[in-house]
Amino acid sequence: MQNNTFSGESRRQNLIVLDELGSTNDYLKSELANFKPLPEWSAIMARHQTAGRGQRDSTWTVEPNSNLTFSFVLYPDYLNLQDHFTLNMLISLGIHDWLISKGITPEIKWPNDILINQKKVCGILIENKSAGMKIKQSVVGIGVNVNQKQFFDGLENTASSLFKETGITTENLEEECLNLLAFLQNRIENFKNKKLTTNDLLKTYNNFLFLRDKPARYASSDITFQAILRKVDANGQLYLEQSDGIKTYFFKEVRFLMQ
Repeated sequence: MQNNTFSGESRRQNLIVLDELGSTNDYLKSELANFKPLPEWSAIMARHQTAGRGQRDSTWTVEPNSNLTFSFVLYPDYLNLQDHFTLNMLISLGIHDWLISKGITPEIKWPNDILINQKKVCGILIENKSAGMKIKQSVVGIGVNVNQKQFFDGLENTASSLFKETGITTENLEEECLNLLAFLQNRIENFKNKKLTTNDLLKTYNNFLFLRDKPARYASSDITFQAILRKVDANGQLYLEQSDGIKTYFFKEVRFLMQ
């Protein structure tokens, strides 16, 4: 185990790096449940994550020692339960900021993926606990394909990595994790300090939205249909324009069908 501390803009942060874990989210939640509360932004990184989880009960499989797989804790009691999608936007845009700083132009695929050239390079998993009408605690898991060179199990056409898209190898994954955390913290601190509003986030999020204003195939229940994605609202609802008008969908009510 390696324990690094690093300075953020406004507080000390802790990063614990482990050689192998099943799931960084599960490990961090266990630490929070069994020990005294950890400081906000405490993070767990695994050099090899063997049972990473995504949305829709999906798994996140990565090569060991090649990618970023980490989780961190937030205590966003400034957010009401109904504002949970605001946190999703903050995390997505923080990752977007980090990639832009590298000269990469990513897109955000609703609700929890980051794409480069229409291929997934990053997945997000946010697990919240509430107290009354507030979000008491959030464990945020992020997986980024960084140095991975090959993808199997049918992922060759849908997944990619920073290396495959840029040809550049990231030498120090731990330092890159700290760098990404700094971009995430900057987004969240600006929101907490009211330098950013929810409307600001929503406008930026929609500007970077994958397939916005483009026709694509979707599935809802057992029905497939073509629609044009027009926007996402502050509640995380997707607005799809179909032949009979615009309909809205929450997460798990609709999914995009890869062409």
